Amino acid sequence: MTVSTLPARPGWLSGRPRHLPSMRCCPSETDPSIIETIRAGREAVRVASLASTDQTSTADPLERCPRSTGRVVVELHTGQVFPDRCRSNGCPYCLPRNARRRCLAITLAGPQRMIRFSWVARSKEDDICKLALKRINRTREYMKRAGLDPGEWCFTLEKNPRDTGFHAHCLQVGGYVPQDRLQDFCQRAGAGIPYINAIKRTGIWTSRYGLKGFGAEGYGLKTFRPNANSTEAFRINNGRLEHHSRGFYNFDGEVLRVRDMERAAIATMNADKPIAFLGMRGEDVQRVMANRRLVHRLIMQVNQRSASLLRAIR
Repeated sequence: MTVSTLPARPGWLSGRPRHLPSMRCCPSETDPSIIETIRAGREAVRVASLASTDQTSTADPLERCPRSTGRVVVELHTGQVFPDRCRSNGCPYCLPRNARRRCLAITLAGPQRMIRFSWVARSKEDDICKLALKRINRTREYMKRAGLDPGEWCFTLEKNPRDTGFHAHCLQVGGYVPQDRLQDFCQRAGAGIPYINAIKRTGIWTSRYGLKGFGAEGYGLKTFRPNANSTEAFRINNGRLEHHSRGFYNFDGEVLRVRDMERAAIATMNADKPIAFLGMRGEDVQRVMANRRLVHRLIMQVNQRSASLLRAIR
């Protein structure tokens, strides 16, 4: 943009003082548009963020599961259609969605604190996960021997930036352990330095933080995965989305299996709105949804089946 201190000239701006710069009131046709300027700024911020954090951007997501057949999942109340999927953690389409389901289960458990263990394994270990689990479990054991309640933990292993080793993101329910005491236990167990943060905002974003390596982004405005992809994160954790202590998935005083906790979380999340999902062939959707009496009967059957599953859980 051109800036000058030209003398005043007759006209609508002729009364301005001479020391004020004259500026164009409108951009020229050769200047970039506002949208182009915004895009360029966002790209500059993205590149700078990736460079400073040594992370890679999330790849373009797949539109559907590569292993799916012609079947779809229909929400019978609204008629919304979703592509069916294989639900395998080995599938690049299904893994992030499985991680999001697990986030719901973790959120339902009501974690109270986030704990980061800075160095649970070196980069050249033969079995990274085995060593990390040993050190974390040893930390919990030292706490119990000291008469402290470690609470229930759920944690995921991630690679440190610049390939300096591996750290663990832990979500805790239960007793509070002071920072200095926990740091002493971690150093004795070889788990690095702990950082404790109380969870003041409840919700799925706290749970997604620990599973962002699997594509479940959500820690504030963080939209980048760690410097390893979801396949690498899966390998680091020995084929598991997360690791948890025996009583972590507790719902109303009852410890549930992981899959049951996921179902209970989804049911709780949708408690205020009617939903009924049903799988069918894609070519049958239009015919089924056009028959309102059939849809009503199918909704009743789905609700009865869901109620039976919840009773079995409890």
